[in-house]
Amino acid sequence: MRFTLPAFLLASLVFVASPAFAKDGTNLDTGDTVSVDDSATFNVGDVVAVFDADGNEIDVEIQAVKDTGDALDIDVIDQDSGESATFEFAK
Repeated sequence: MRFTLPAFLLASLVFVASPAFAKDGTNLDTGDTVSVDDSATFNVGDVVAVFDADGNEIDVEIQAVKDTGDALDIDVIDQDSGESATFEFAK
C-alpha cells in the first residue's frame, strides 16, 4: 500500500493532536475528570494547563502539593476566575 504525502501528513496530524499522552485526575470539589499533559510537573507556583471533561483548557496556578501515599492532591487557583480547587492524580 502506498501512502501519498497528504494522507501521511493527515495521519500524522491526527496522532499528534490526540490526547493520548495525558495524566487523568479528579477535581475533588466537583467530582469531574481533569487531565494534564503527561510531561506536566506539579511545583508550587507553576502555572499548568488543565483540561476539563469537555476538553476546555484552564490555566491554574499550583498553590500546594500533598502526597497522600497513593495519590497527589494538588491545590490550585484558576488564573481566569480566581476560584480554588483540589485535583487528585493517582501515582
